[in-house]
Formats: sequence, C-alpha cells, structure tokens
Amino acid sequence: MQAVRTLGQFVADEQIVTWLSENVAHINRSSHRGAKDAGKRAKLPVSCETCTATKTCCHSLVVARLFEGIVIAAALRETGRDTPELRAELAARAAAMDAATPYEWRTPCLFLDGGERCTIYQARPTACGALNVYSPPAYCTSRAGEIRAYVATAELAAATEVEEAFRQRLNLRLKVGRRYLGVLPRMALVALEAWDRTDFRDYLRQQPWPSDVDLAKWQPAST
Repeated sequence: MQAVRTLGQFVADEQIVTWLSENVAHINRSSHRGAKDAGKRAKLPVSCETCTATKTCCHSLVVARLFEGIVIAAALRETGRDTPELRAELAARAAAMDAATPYEWRTPCLFLDGGERCTIYQARPTACGALNVYSPPAYCTSRAGEIRAYVATAELAAATEVEEAFRQRLNLRLKVGRRYLGVLPRMALVALEAWDRTDFRDYLRQQPWPSDVDLAKWQPAST
C-alpha cells in the first residue's frame, strides 16, 4: 500500500521541484535571449542590463502560476524563511493585490531586500523574467517617455504548457473557465499552506481560483 504523502514529500519524491525549477530557469533565460535578439534586429540594447534606476519592474502587479508558487515555496522552506510573519505578510499583500489593477499597484515586492535585490531571483516567476525593456530605465518610474518592452509571447506560451503538464502530474482537475494561477503573493502562500498537508489536492482544488473575468482585470489595457 502506497504511503500517504504531503505535497512537500510528493514533489520531492517525484522530483517535481527540480523539473519545475529547470523549466522556470530555462524560460527566464529564453526571455532574456529573445529580448536581446529582438533588440539587435531593431538596433536597441536591453537597458535592464545596465539599470541603476529604482526597480519599478519589481513594484508591479505580478500574476503567477501555481507551479511557480511551488518553486518559490520550496526555496523559502529550504532557506528557513517560511515563518508565520512571512505568511501573514503574504496574506496581506495578496488581499491588497487582488483588489488592485496593474495601473494602481506600485508597491515594492516583498521579496526585494534593502538593496533592491531579488531574494528569490533563481525561483522568480516567468512573468518577472519576461520583463525586458529597451527604453531608458528611468522611464519605468518617471513615465517621461515611451516604455519600449520586449513582448515574450513564445516564452509565456511555454510557461502555460508547463502549467498544464504540472496540473496533470499532480492530478489536479481543471474547473471549466478556471486556471491554477493568481497574484504572486497568493500563489506563494497557497503553496506554503499546502506543503505539509496530505489532502493537498483537495485543498488546492477548493481554492477560489480566478475566472476569465478576474484574469481580464489583470491584463493591461490595449493601446
């Protein structure tokens, strides 16, 4: 008889965290390569490589997938950062971010340190890795000119493929019109809360996953 496993035990035994981490890292590298290649064709360097401005890119509303929350949760637990205080802050940030639109949210990510360095950089979501701009870095904050950004269409499509494969590996049923994603702090929190549960599949399925209407709210308006 197969032993009942927690989410943490399951993803460790099945090497799912390793598989996910490799995919996330690959997609993030592909986003940067894609930005550089597109920039070369347009004779525009990726200004993020020399950015010394305030990291406005890390003040953004980020929608992440559940599998990215799993990767972040694994990193937080491995480094001893899964604390009641962190979970409380994740919950507060998630509630505030859920109620905001991309244009209203201008708050430093709670994973930034005092020197504006990402403390989960190797585990950062693909939405973060896809952010590459060609315009002057100061424009991201001042909006003093047009922000020219790389559109990582292929890379984010690859992340959606990983999302589907992850759902199948965890045997998570998909509700019609729903996906296992949400704002970044909520995905990290849900993964942490599920980590030590043996009923993690039921717990994850019962979360109030966003509808197509919710997803549309998080999309920047077309210009």
